[in-house]
Amino acid sequence: QDARLYEDWKWFRCPTLLEVLEEFPSVRLPAALLLTQLPLLQPRYYSISSAPGPSPGEIHLTVAVVTYHSESERGGGWVGGRAAGAPGEGLLPSALPPARAPSFRLPPAPEAPCVLVGPGTGVAPFRSFWQQRLHHLRAGGGPLGSMVLVFGCRSSALDHIYRQEMQEAQEQGALSQVLTAFSREPGTPK
Repeated sequence: QDARLYEDWKWFRCPTLLEVLEEFPSVRLPAALLLTQLPLLQPRYYSISSAPGPSPGEIHLTVAVVTYHSESERGGGWVGGRAAGAPGEGLLPSALPPARAPSFRLPPAPEAPCVLVGPGTGVAPFRSFWQQRLHHLRAGGGPLGSMVLVFGCRSSALDHIYRQEMQEAQEQGALSQVLTAFSREPGTPK
């Protein structure tokens, strides 16, 4: 009967591992076993938002804080996107092997035109593209093909996080055009 009560409790409450351990304080888990129960982080190919040319030896990440609610607590963590507030600086520890997306790159010829489309998936990887084009221009490289960026996010005030960089890239000729769509803009229908 105790096993049945536990199953009912588990399915009704959907507890986190922390809530289970709080509800049953007599349970003592060795740290190694506890770590095996944590979900593995999946590599995120598109949270890196820097180019190797202008930022050698550095990786810039665009991350977000996500909050969640369970029955008895509020919590949060970091995911790809952007942090609420100013971009953070520093090193983030990682146990993930380097992830590669070999087909996601600029064309080898800088004069090739590019259309960059991020329909609500984030602008982070495209930032590295216009940064690389700016680096090419500053290094005295030849002419560039047009680069049009089309992306969507929720709010221009909260989510258009690289607006100033995009304007500068347009003024300097690395970006030809930026087209945006905001799905939660106050006073504007979807």
